[in-house]
Amino acid sequence: MDKYLREYAEPGTTAVESMPAGEPWGQVIVIPVCNELPGILRPLPPGPGRSLMILVVNETGTAPRHVSVANQRFAAEVQARFRMCWQSAADSGLTLYQDPASQRDVLLVDRFSEGLKLPPRGGVGHARKTGADHAACLIHLGRVYSPWIHCSDADVFLPRRYFASSASMTDDSAKDTAALVYPFRHVIDEDKRIGKETGAEIIQATRLYEYSLRYYVAGLSYARSPYAFHTIGSTLAVNAAHYAKVRGFPRRQAGEDFYLLNKLAKVGSVRSLKAETDCGHIEIAARLSDRVPFGTGAAVGRIMEFEDPARDFLLYHPTVFDLLRSWLGSLPTFWEARSSDLSAILSPMEPQALIGGLEESGATQALQHALKQSSDATQFNRQMHTWFDAFRTLKLIHYLRDRHLPSVSFEALVTEHDLGHLMGHEPALPWLHESLCKTINS
Repeated sequence: MDKYLREYAEPGTTAVESMPAGEPWGQVIVIPVCNELPGILRPLPPGPGRSLMILVVNETGTAPRHVSVANQRFAAEVQARFRMCWQSAADSGLTLYQDPASQRDVLLVDRFSEGLKLPPRGGVGHARKTGADHAACLIHLGRVYSPWIHCSDADVFLPRRYFASSASMTDDSAKDTAALVYPFRHVIDEDKRIGKETGAEIIQATRLYEYSLRYYVAGLSYARSPYAFHTIGSTLAVNAAHYAKVRGFPRRQAGEDFYLLNKLAKVGSVRSLKAETDCGHIEIAARLSDRVPFGTGAAVGRIMEFEDPARDFLLYHPTVFDLLRSWLGSLPTFWEARSSDLSAILSPMEPQALIGGLEESGATQALQHALKQSSDATQFNRQMHTWFDAFRTLKLIHYLRDRHLPSVSFEALVTEHDLGHLMGHEPALPWLHESLCKTINS
């Protein structure tokens, strides 16, 4: 952690060291804020002791004027609603507030004022990294008891057991847990006062988008991929020690959650919490948004542009998951045969497209290296799964889609394919599947 804070953390992170001494916070949560309303300042769920909410109010130098105005109003609302306790030097942009009405304090990180804005290509990944770096530093200093950096968004409603769930991770397996993924569901943002017709369109578009997320994770789980987990930034809690090992969030305009979890899964386990036993659902507001180039808001907007979303919105052909399962299931055979010959092991059972995709990804060289470096099957499998990570998995699926198995519409997926083998691999998929089918049939 010392090395991370010294060499890789955002400039100004260690300014929190000069905060006045006080009772450590029980837990910390990081929320990037850009062009948001002050409704997100609602109280946090209860937790042991006081909570710290780190708000990274951010924009780039090219942000439209209405974004700048919204950010200034938001910061002014924080100043008016809470009592200021401490302020850093001007070049760090940190202000600590106490909430007199609830058990939480607010650390506002100014990345919207002149001289403090994000760089031209800065985005939500950069904002998340800024906030998470401050959280990691506070945890390292002993100013936060919990080792978890909770990550959320402005459009999220947290369940009551949100902090209690991470606080309960005290068994032996939790020591190796790099990240927690909370259960989630999308809900309609009533604050937007959406008209009845538009509201129905948003509901269908949001459910189709959520279906695509759950369908993909179910497919990976069916294929027995170790990367079968959701990658949504507002549903994560990251262990600070593991966060430092992988050098924090990437400074990306979008997809920072995917790439962070991809790295974390290689240095520890990613645990998906269950709504029934661990924690209630995080509720993500279904809304249109242009804050990031992809994600819920952007995807819902694109789906709503289709003339017939059920017919025009495409999902991966289910057979790509069968082929992925065949590839991952063949790894023990490569070890037993001490062979890196893809054609010999996979043919004639699998189509040439699978072999071609693996060859293009460098699987032959990876197999050769793993066979040479491994002393047993366990080490071989670990090396291969580290190499064939979430990113290479997605690239192979895209290769199969482009060369062999074109994506299909939701309508075709549910009428022409048997998806029974996938339904048990993602808890919320069966309900969502049934709900969308009823909508289409009506």
